Amino acid sequence: RVSTAVVGEHAKVDRQQMFASETIFRLVEKSTHLWVRLTALYELEKAHNSAAVSTDDDTTSSSKKEDADKGVVPCARDRLRHLRHTLITCICSVCPEFDAMYRCPLESYLPVLLPPLLAALEDRDPDISRQARGCAELTANTPLLTEVLPQVLEAVRSVSSSQSWQVRSSVLPFLQVMIFRHQCSIAEEDMEMVRGLMVSLLQDQQVEVREMASAAVAVLVRIVGEELALKLKGDFCEWSRQKLPNREKASAGDGDDFKSAVRKRHAGVLGMAALIGAYPYDVPSWMPEVLVQLAQHVIDPIPIKQTVRNTFGEFWRTHQDTWPMLKEKFTEDQLSALTNLLASPTYFS
Repeated sequence: RVSTAVVGEHAKVDRQQMFASETIFRLVEKSTHLWVRLTALYELEKAHNSAAVSTDDDTTSSSKKEDADKGVVPCARDRLRHLRHTLITCICSVCPEFDAMYRCPLESYLPVLLPPLLAALEDRDPDISRQARGCAELTANTPLLTEVLPQVLEAVRSVSSSQSWQVRSSVLPFLQVMIFRHQCSIAEEDMEMVRGLMVSLLQDQQVEVREMASAAVAVLVRIVGEELALKLKGDFCEWSRQKLPNREKASAGDGDDFKSAVRKRHAGVLGMAALIGAYPYDVPSWMPEVLVQLAQHVIDPIPIKQTVRNTFGEFWRTHQDTWPMLKEKFTEDQLSALTNLLASPTYFS
């Protein structure tokens, strides 16, 4: 009798788990399909109403805009906002806390749920955006099986090509937390993909994304080790040597060439800044060469020179106390070059 009762209890538990899994599957499937449809509808109607408003004269444009705001677009926008809030609440309620180790019931569905979650970061509603940011951090810290982790990383990579720079930049802090949490279980090819994604975003068209990518590369170097820094150093130094065309000639002709050259050089400078920032209290043998190379860009156009100044300001702050010992790792020529190029040579005295 006891064995029969135990078997019956196990069968009941199995039925409940099967029902719960089917319920979760249906909810996720319906939510993602609805998100895709509402997003497309919202973008289409927003473009349609913007085009309709732009064709009117100035006397009626304001009234048309008010009519558009009161029309179909707010309906689609509100439905999309409600759906985002529902997804955020659902994911946060089942993801473990930062110090917990149990598995998430939505683990296998995270590759599908991540794109709408990260897209919610650009929502105009500050509450939705703030909740999405917290939910993304919680999701990135969720323990994942090795079978699910590559799918999640692939979903994150697909989001990195979004047209919104806010969404592209949100990928980087998400990856920082996820890689740190799964650094012992992530496969080598997945780590290579993450590295390639972070490095590619150093050349993003939006400067905020490039700066976020620099911080992410610094974290990645701290996790992987000095061998990664040595691999990346050559590419970053080469990018920083990108020649800039004459500004006057570029403005007279195609200004995109100048912007593209500045963007690539800035990517190299940000990459070198990431390598320096990865070692805030030490000076590896390869760092003096990078510092000298970085100092040569102190008079480059904005935003390059601002990055150089911020990097050296942080370097002096973290290395000032131990500088009498650390400067022994520099040659006389390197110290002289830094002294001549920088505005604060007293640290080299």
